[in-house]
Amino acid sequence: MRKETSKSRLLRRKLLTALISCLIAVLGICTMIFNMIYQQASVNVNLYSGAMAGQTVSAVSDAYYQQFLASQQQYLHDFGKEMALLLYEGSIDTQNWREALRQQAVTYFSSADVFFLYDGSTLDSYEMYSAENAERMMQDMIALFDQKAEEAPEYYGNQSNFIDWLNTCMEQPCGSYTKDVEGYVIAWDNTLNYSGENLCFGVLMRNVNSWVEPIKECADEQTDTLLNNMDRLFRKYIFMMIISIICVFALFLVISAILSKKIADPVVSEHDMLVQVNEMKTTFLSDASHELKTPLAAMSGYAQDAELDLMNDGEKTTVQNKLRRISSEANRMALMVTQILDATRIEEGRMVLESAPCDLDSLVRKTVETYFAVLNKNHNRLILRIPIDLPKVNADATRLQRVFVNLISNALKHTNNGTVLIKAGADAEQVTVTVRDTG
Repeated sequence: MRKETSKSRLLRRKLLTALISCLIAVLGICTMIFNMIYQQASVNVNLYSGAMAGQTVSAVSDAYYQQFLASQQQYLHDFGKEMALLLYEGSIDTQNWREALRQQAVTYFSSADVFFLYDGSTLDSYEMYSAENAERMMQDMIALFDQKAEEAPEYYGNQSNFIDWLNTCMEQPCGSYTKDVEGYVIAWDNTLNYSGENLCFGVLMRNVNSWVEPIKECADEQTDTLLNNMDRLFRKYIFMMIISIICVFALFLVISAILSKKIADPVVSEHDMLVQVNEMKTTFLSDASHELKTPLAAMSGYAQDAELDLMNDGEKTTVQNKLRRISSEANRMALMVTQILDATRIEEGRMVLESAPCDLDSLVRKTVETYFAVLNKNHNRLILRIPIDLPKVNADATRLQRVFVNLISNALKHTNNGTVLIKAGADAEQVTVTVRDTG
């Protein structure tokens, strides 16, 4: 029993270890795969978010720059007409035409950083509301535009630099913008359209793309929010996997306990049965040994007495009685040995029945004649009621005789000064033999 229990516990430990190992391996593999997917998704989200923000900024900024440039050109057009009207009315000193335009531009262009004038040879720049030097801002803008023209030669048309391009376009409203760096918008017009003077005037705006950063920051915030949601999903997945493993582990323990109990119960029952059988065998062997000693002692005593009677010329009848007693005890001992052998064969599974036509009348009478006197220790009477026409049956006569002996022995054992009735009968299907006692 202890060995079986130990094996069961060892099997449970091995199964538990295998299950935990498998669950940990599955958790590790799933976590690794999910982490790879999560990392790739994070990279894709960042790339997609950046690309989407860039495309949005590019599309919106193009429209915004063009609209802003158009609005500045409209301001320049209105400014030119107003300056022409002031010249016509004489409100502006024609001797100091440049200074007059600059002073008027300060109040007219509230969003411009630089106001410039160009007469075909000289480019004068005037800072408006910026504390930085107007000349430097113009030079930075021109350098940026020239760099853009180097990358795309068609930017200036047939010209190679900004001044040449300005000379070509100074007699008509024109302008351009660049989204690079801080974002510049430049626009100009010509007073020739209003006053007859061939003087180009214009404005330069910087930091026009200041709204781009808020858009990018908004996109970054949305990206961070999405990544945080993905991170929470990943943690939730890990938590659910751990909970699932705990549930599976608990379920395994419950099932293992149930199965162990179901497996152990038959083992315990079988063990108890084997112990009981072993005890019965021990008792049987002890009783058999005692029962075998009794007839042997009786046989030895009767043989010694018969020998003395023969030596002393004793009565023949007395010697015959003692010899019959010896024969009776020998038959009794042979019966017990046969029972022991039958029990051993049954236990080992070697009992084989040999069926043959059998006369129950003669078999019962032979059994009674052989064993009744041996087994009858309580002075019982025997009654036989067997029909003469009792049909034969197919049976193992030897084994059937053992059954009759056992039935008669039990009847005689539990009856004292009584009657043992052996009765036989037959019907259409079977033959019945009953042994009845009054004990």
